[in-house]
This record gives sequence, C-alpha cells and structure tokens, in this order.
Amino acid sequence: MKSLHHSGSPIAFGRYEGLIEQPSTKIWDGNGGLLSARRTKRKTWLFIGAGNPELFIGFAIVDAGLVSKAFAYIYDLKNNVLTEDSITVPLGFGKDFDPNLLSNWKLKNFSISTEGNIMTCAYKGAIFALKLEVSLNDNGLSFMCPSKGDRLFHYTYKNLLLPTKASWTIGGKEFHMHNLKGGIDFSKGYPPRHTTWNWTSFMGTTEDGISVGINVVDKFNDNLENVMWIGDEKISLGKMLYDYQPPLESSKWEVNAVDGNLQLMMQPLGARKENLNVLLLKSKFTQVYGHIMGKIKHNGVEKMLNGFGVMEEHEALW
Repeated sequence: MKSLHHSGSPIAFGRYEGLIEQPSTKIWDGNGGLLSARRTKRKTWLFIGAGNPELFIGFAIVDAGLVSKAFAYIYDLKNNVLTEDSITVPLGFGKDFDPNLLSNWKLKNFSISTEGNIMTCAYKGAIFALKLEVSLNDNGLSFMCPSKGDRLFHYTYKNLLLPTKASWTIGGKEFHMHNLKGGIDFSKGYPPRHTTWNWTSFMGTTEDGISVGINVVDKFNDNLENVMWIGDEKISLGKMLYDYQPPLESSKWEVNAVDGNLQLMMQPLGARKENLNVLLLKSKFTQVYGHIMGKIKHNGVEKMLNGFGVMEEHEALW
C-alpha cells in the first residue's frame, strides 16, 4: 500500500506500518486556484523535533494553502536560553506543490531535503544558523484519520527515536552535538475547518534502560495516532486526557491514558507561542518543552519513564 487513494476513494481509516510513499492529494485538490481545495482546505506540514537532556531543537515548514510558515528554534535547557526565528509567506508554495515526506521543501531561508536516508533541515538568518541531520529508518507508522464535513481525511506519519546530529552558530560561536534523538511529524490532508488538539512527543528511557518514544494527541484524529515505540515494539495507546492551566508556559502539564497504561508529567522549562490571523486563517498555539517524567504499563509491569519532549495546545480556523 503506497497511495492515499484506491480507485479514486480514500483508503480505509486506520494505522499502517511504514510510510505511505505516494501521499498525493491531486484528485481532491481541484484546479489549484485561490478558491480550490488545494488552497482553502488542504494543509501539509513537516515538523522535526530533536533533543537530549541538555537541548531541544524544533524545525518546521507548513503549507496551509493560502499561507505558508516556517520556524526554527534552539532551546538550551541547561542555561534556559531560547533562540528562534520564523516567517509567514502568502502563497509560499505553488499550486502544484504536492509533497511527500522525502520532497524538497524550501521557504525563503528555511529548507528540508533528503538524500539517501539522511534528512537535512537547514536555516540561516541574521541571529543564528542551524543544520539538522536526521537518520531515517523504516520504523515509522502512518495513520489515515477521519475529518469532518466536506473534508475527507487527514493523513499523518510519525517516527521517533531517530539518530540526529545538529550544528549551529549563535553570536559567531559554532556548536555541534551528535547524540540527539529526533522525531518526525509529516501530515497532509483536510483537517476540520475548526481544529483543536493537545499533542505530546516524548523520547526517553524506562528505568531499566529501554528506549521509549511516545506520540499522543487528544481532540484530533480520533486518537488513532496514539502510539508508543518501546524497544522493538510499537504499541497502540487509547484516549488521552490532558490537565493544565493558564499560563501554559508555567503550568504543570499532565497526560493520562483513560485505560491507565500511561501517565506523563512536565513542568515546562520554556515555550514557543504563536498567534496568526491572516488570509482566512487563524492559528494560535503554545508549545512547551522540557523534561518529561511518567510511567507506563508494559507487558503487565509498571515502569517509570524519564526523558524530554514537547507538549502543545493548538486551535486553528483554517
């Protein structure tokens, strides 16, 4: 299975092993004009998060149809310093831009390209420059999720615990770090006009040293993408409940699985916020980051977790 459609209809909702290599939406996008589904309904993004206990890096390029965005940030957890930049570009990608995970993405001075199994994210600005190199593998999962109304579906691909290298320059000083773990979120489809979600991406270890990656979301995609990577296993997780209070960047965040098999807690060390209102599109989100602790039940045994990652609140009218 390599395509999002079969005989002109979307494939069945659910979870699929590996990457859908040809996630073309052209048969649903219309003529690509300003009023077409390509511009008013289809949303596509590629987010890469990478880190370790000392550092967290976020990099994303978003094609929201009428508007495109990109951002990059480096958060030095040890010294509590955030360095970031972002841009917003009307009609930033052409009407025929129909990307897959391995496509070349370029928005002004932000770019993502893939050669072989190495995905490279690059940014160069007046304040800082950044380069990420993510080693891809076949351990990801694809999710075909329902949407609402005349918006047929939303597709997303997630993969975590990917070996990642970073190099960056700030204030004329060069830095390098080769022991990062990276996570990828590639999403493409037609999310509801009014979309809200809470999302968590966690990478860390159990108390007995097993690597763990966790991707969970609430209020979006029917909980289909709630999955844990632990050792060589991928385990589906059920519905999640989030508990936090404003101001979001200083509130303790808690995530609990309804069935009791997962608990996560974060006291944020920092946050990235954005409030966009342009060209029929409104987007407001807060992404907090820092150390995450918790516990899981794995094969009937409760284990403590320790790691890092992000949690997010997002509301969009798009």
